[in-house]
Amino acid sequence: MALHCLVLTFAPWLSHAAEPRATAAAPEMWEYRIEAGDTLIALHARYMRLDARWQQVQRLNRIQNPQRLQPGSMLRIPVALLRGEAVAAETVHAHGEVFVERAGAARQPLAAAAELREGDLVITGAQSSASVRFVDGSTALLGPASRLRIERHARLAPGGPADTRVRLDAGALETRVVPARPAPRFELRTPVVNLGVRGTEFRSRLDGERLLAEVLEGRVAVGSLPLAAGFGAVATGAAVATPQALPTEPNLQGMPTLVQRVPLQFDLPAVPGAASGAMPGGWRYRVQIFDASRPGVLLLDSLFDTPRAAWLDDLPDGRYEMRVRAATAEGIEGRAAVLPFMLKARPEPPFQLKPRAGEKLQPETVEFAWSRHPQAVRYKLQVSAVPDFGTLLIDRGDITGTEFSAPLPPGSYHWRLATVREGGDTGPWGDGAVLVRLPPPPPAPPPQPPQTTDAGLVLRWATVPLPGMRYQVQVARDAEFRQIVLDETTEASERLLPKPAPGSYHVRVRTLAPDGRAGSYGLPQVVEVPGGGYGWLWLLLPLLLLL
Repeated sequence: MALHCLVLTFAPWLSHAAEPRATAAAPEMWEYRIEAGDTLIALHARYMRLDARWQQVQRLNRIQNPQRLQPGSMLRIPVALLRGEAVAAETVHAHGEVFVERAGAARQPLAAAAELREGDLVITGAQSSASVRFVDGSTALLGPASRLRIERHARLAPGGPADTRVRLDAGALETRVVPARPAPRFELRTPVVNLGVRGTEFRSRLDGERLLAEVLEGRVAVGSLPLAAGFGAVATGAAVATPQALPTEPNLQGMPTLVQRVPLQFDLPAVPGAASGAMPGGWRYRVQIFDASRPGVLLLDSLFDTPRAAWLDDLPDGRYEMRVRAATAEGIEGRAAVLPFMLKARPEPPFQLKPRAGEKLQPETVEFAWSRHPQAVRYKLQVSAVPDFGTLLIDRGDITGTEFSAPLPPGSYHWRLATVREGGDTGPWGDGAVLVRLPPPPPAPPPQPPQTTDAGLVLRWATVPLPGMRYQVQVARDAEFRQIVLDETTEASERLLPKPAPGSYHVRVRTLAPDGRAGSYGLPQVVEVPGGGYGWLWLLLPLLLLL
């Protein structure tokens, strides 16, 4: 696609989203303090372009003799006459698959603190990002699946303004140009249209044959159209559309700040007037996840058509910041609402073995059993008569084994487990399962021949509340999953392993999205099948896997 060459300027007279030019902006000046021995000819050779005329500086400063300058006085030189010296930009961070391509060299990974020079091309992969800081402190955050080339990056004389020109060929860029005097020169080129910038904060995003620009602070020239703060515009190779006000930021009040489940998902506030589960008029949500411990590090960036944000990408426990902004049908995105939150999903709760969910039990003493978590030093067990566990009949946090027995009167109960690691690090509670303790049976009828069925081992896991999800369950005799006993993909939430031989079995499950992308396997857990038959399997053995 050919580059549309447009002359782009920014001037302080811009005061609205689009306003005709009133007066020409005065040329910006760089001031130099004259030292002993300085001459205009020597200063021209040191700081000015070869085609610049020092006589222009002489006339501007009303200098009688260009060979005799007054030490200590200030010399005003138009910025347009200064010669730039190439300088390096700095990679502030690089998350995920980020590469740099340099002339005459093979593509290589780009790491934080790496220098970027004129001609370097930065490439980000899916759910990857990079942040670049320029010599004047201006920054650019490159989003996923983006390509940004540094075409020019120079300092116009010592202590002078920066002269920066970058080209975005794919993806998205969030840019903040630091205001200064004289103002830095910053130009963003794209295959659709070019943007001329002074001190400002703005976003730019390529979408096929379109460029979307949104100004948060200051002003930007999109082609020949001035765009003020609080406005966005859609540009094509033919024209720049009329600016429109940015959507207001969503209201995130009441959203959870502690998340204890993965995959990560959030129910977002509905846009006013939206139908249930849908966005009005083609509206969408841009949702970004940043690392709160490393400001500016973008980890996840997605556009959602419904008021639910969900990712299969794995994130470690820690503090994060979610930024949410509404997007119009045209794609213009508004100001972001920010929600700090803590992800604490580990250590995972153990898999529940028995009783199985909904099982009806006759013995007065109920036997609970669960898998052994490899990082556990003890487990927590709670039993309640109410599903919210507001009142507790059993509340134990000192169980070091994987079994516990307790008498329960007839009734319906809910039970759940949590894992505790070394140092008291407690993970989230698993989903509560229901059991029913039956009242004593009536007197037994005359004896009949016994009927027993050793069905086998039933594996059960929690479902992910997303449409079209499938699950891959694996069972192996070894922790490395080389001796596979079962490897199956299913839409169900349980699987029968008929009559396994006695011994240890390692179990793991992962989710498969409708498009085939696979999530990470949960931490493998261990089930012990005792010797001497399968009579104990009359109790359906559920393994509860939190995904």
